[in-house]
This record gives sequence, C-alpha cells and structure tokens, in this order.
Amino acid sequence: MKKNQTVHCFACGATYDIFDLVGQEENLSDFPSKMKAVNRRYGGGEVIRVTAKPTQAFPYKERGGRPDPYFTGRGLSDETVRRFGLVVENGYAVLPVFAEGVCRSVCRRAIDQHVEPRYKNSRGAMQLWNSAAMERAAGEALFVTEGIFDALSLEELGFPAVALCGAANTGRLMQALDAREAKPERVILAGDSDAAGQGMNGKLREQLTARGIACAVLALPDGCKDVNEALVQDRDALQAACKAAAAAQEVQQQPTLEDEFLAYLGRRGGAAVMPTGIAGLDKALDGGLHAGLTVLGAVSSMGKTSLMLQMADTLAAAGRNVLFITIEMSRMELIAKSAVRGTKERARPLLDGKLPEEKVRGLISAYRKKTGGRVELWEPDAPLTPAFLDEKVSAFCAQHESPVLFLDYLQLVAPARAGMTEKQTADAAVAMLKQLARRYDMPVIAASSLNREAYRPGSAEPGLSAFKESGSVEYSADLLLVLKYRTDADRENKTASRHLALTILKNRFGATGESVPLDYEPEKELFRDGAAKAAPRTGRNKIR
Repeated sequence: MKKNQTVHCFACGATYDIFDLVGQEENLSDFPSKMKAVNRRYGGGEVIRVTAKPTQAFPYKERGGRPDPYFTGRGLSDETVRRFGLVVENGYAVLPVFAEGVCRSVCRRAIDQHVEPRYKNSRGAMQLWNSAAMERAAGEALFVTEGIFDALSLEELGFPAVALCGAANTGRLMQALDAREAKPERVILAGDSDAAGQGMNGKLREQLTARGIACAVLALPDGCKDVNEALVQDRDALQAACKAAAAAQEVQQQPTLEDEFLAYLGRRGGAAVMPTGIAGLDKALDGGLHAGLTVLGAVSSMGKTSLMLQMADTLAAAGRNVLFITIEMSRMELIAKSAVRGTKERARPLLDGKLPEEKVRGLISAYRKKTGGRVELWEPDAPLTPAFLDEKVSAFCAQHESPVLFLDYLQLVAPARAGMTEKQTADAAVAMLKQLARRYDMPVIAASSLNREAYRPGSAEPGLSAFKESGSVEYSADLLLVLKYRTDADRENKTASRHLALTILKNRFGATGESVPLDYEPEKELFRDGAAKAAPRTGRNKIR
C-alpha cells in the first residue's frame, strides 16, 4: 500500500512492512536484526535510520482538534499524546517505542472489547520505552514502571520515567544504566501494587543497590493498583507522592523476610510451573517443569532430542520463551523434526528437498505460527565452553523474559581449558547450567548420554550411576530422568513405534521412582502418553 508503505495478504489477513517481510524470509525475530538485514539488502552501504521525532514517525490523528477520548480518559493531555506520538488505529491504542530516534518496536493495546487479540505488539523483544528519560534524569531521580501508560502518567506530571515493557525486563535497564557515565542520583521504583509489580521492585532494588545507586519505592495513593489509575483518580495526590519519593534522603527500610519471599514469588509470576504437554509426566511433576536443573538421560537413538524438542514447542505454543541450544544436530534438522510432528510427512524427505515447495512452505509456516516465533534454536559456531554458554544465555535474558533453556547435549560441551578430563569438563558444564537456572530462575533441561553398561542387553535398570561422568549430575540436578524401554521385548521390537518409560530417579521437591509410560513414533517425531500404566518402582522417597 503506497499510503503507509505496507503490503496486505488477503488470504491470511496479515499486513507487513519491509522489515516484517525480510525478517520472515531470513527467520529474524527482533527489530534491530531486521533493520540490519534491510540495510544489507537495500541500504547501498548507507544505514537506514528513522531520524524523525515520534510525532513525525507516527502522526497524531486529531478528532475535532482534541485528543482522542481514549487517551483523555487515561488522564493524558494533548501535549503528552503529541509528544510521544500516540495514536488510535483499528481498535488499538498504538504506543511506539523509540530509541535514539529509531522506532524499535510498537505496543498495541485493544480499546474495543470486540478486538482480538487484546495485545498485539511488534515481533521480537520490546525495548525500554522512553529510554531518553535517563539523559534527562542524570544527577536527579528516574522513575521506572512496568507498563507504558504508567510511565506516560509520570511524564504527564513532569517526572522522567522509563517503562520496562514487562516486569521481567530488568536486565535491559541494567545494561542501559551500566553503559551511561552520567547516572541518575536515585531510581524511584513504581511497580504495580500486585505480586508481579512488587517482584519487579524487589529485583530492581537488588540490582541497583549492587551498583551503588540509591532507590526508593513510590507509595501509590490508597486503593490504586498502578500509577495510571492514581493519575486518573487523584492527580494531586500522585504528584505529591512522586515529589516525596524523589526528595527522599534514605533508601526505604530493608524489607522483611516475608517481603523478600513475596517479592521472589512475584518475580516468578505465572511461570512457576510449566506443563510439558505430556499428561503423565506433568502429573508426576506436580503440574510440569519448575525452575531448576533437569537432566534427561538415555542411550543413543532413544529419542531424547525429539522428546525435548516436543516439550520446547509445547511450551512456546503456551506463550513461553524457549532457548534450545543444539550441539549435536543442526538447526535446520530440528526445524524439520518440529515441522513434520504429527503429520503424514517425514523429516528426511523434507530435509532432502523431495517435497514440493508449496508443501514445504505450509509445514514451516504451520510450525512458526504454532510456536509464535518463541523458540530460538541456536547452533554454536564455535566450541561451546561454559563461559560461552553463560555469555549466550545472559545476552538472551537481557533481551527477553527468562526462557526455558534446553541443551542437547551435556557431554558435547567443550572443556573450559586444555588438559581437563571428561569428568572435570562435565562437572564445569553442570555447574554453569545450575548457576544459570538459579540466576534467571528458569527451568534448564539438559540431555545426557549414559555409560556403556546401560547399552548391554539384559543390563540392570539404569540408576544414578548410569549417567556418564555422573559425579556432579546426580548431586546438582534438581530433577533426574532416564528414558528406557519398558521391557526387553520392547528393546528387541523392530517396529516403528517404541514403548518407552520415563523414570524419575531424583526429584528434589517431590517423590522419586515413578515411571511414566510413553509411546514414541520416530517417523512422526511424536511422543504420546503410554497406553498402559507402568507400575511405580518400590521405595518411593524424597531426596533433599
């Protein structure tokens, strides 16, 4: 469309700009990567930048010379609406996010009850909203909120404010502050009054205090759940509360243990339990995966990669970010596995180019839509040492909410230095995975090979000692699973379908010994709950 420089697909109803189109073609999710790709293709050596002010990039639509009634109802003046380029389009309030004059992302919020989805943000990670406020706040007070409307409310009153665009996006703010020489004198934490907002306040307080930056918490007027509600209900009371917080001479009193624990729960939010989609396993794990280190062991070709990949896709379809690090298989091989799961097609013909282009596009498109682009498959281009692993995961978490991390697989992590034994290398890898799980409060699932004894026909059922170089695995893992054949007859069965069992060898916060039956169809890349319930092993106990 010449008017707004977009194209529209009447088949699927989607509208794309040049960045969306190039991003889809090159499988890019974040806006900076899309911009670099567009520059590479069409920039002619010159960097394409949006240097206009927000009001020029997103023109304000006047209604009779007055602000849109929606923004007026949120307590925002015409001057604030124009200043930040806010518009209403197609039933959405459009909130552009600018950094250094470049529109990095857009937040769309439905204002019509009939419009779905309720939130429609641009693809990729959201940037900090109004990051320019950090320059204005140098040597003074900077307010930090979770949502854009809360930060707009503070700007309406004249206070420099940044919105994280998500309570878990604290890492991006810390990076921005660390990069600045002139820092704010203090930071005012203005999270919502709910658990997630208080969790954001607690996490920011820890990180700011560690950097020597004083902070205080904005005391919202009684009965107000967030800053924007306070602006609408009692503008004068909010103004007074902001002035008091900005003028405070001391950091707020240290929180009690009860406060700390509630803040911890708030940081975890709704991601505390994450169903895998395999009903038997979820039931055995009290709902699904929890934050901590899980190690999944199996002999070669049992299907552990396919099982983890199916879990990853299920979590992504439910709205979770996933970082899947693959050392053994290529990224495209994993995409093929996911694309054919449960269909009549097979991964090998898809990879060999034996399917029609229309069929290939359909399979890949269905996979992308199902997972919502929330699975990042990363194939390291250099030996994956523990330090390299730390760098990659930390960079990902700085751009996104904490993901579910998958590693395939443990024994392929490279030694940190020359001369390390296999056991030392495995111990260092496990220690780093455990540290990442704690630091980002996320589930980490790593595949592991088993020792040679587990491969022999008639060998004893794999136990803790079956894990190759298992010294740190059995002690550090919070959850230890082993995938095995249900019976010797299943081991000898040459049919496509495999009858397997997933046994819980260790569960730090639950019962051990339960065996979850699974049926695996390798050609379909599909795991299902087993038809027959396997009897639990004797001696159920808890390992602390």
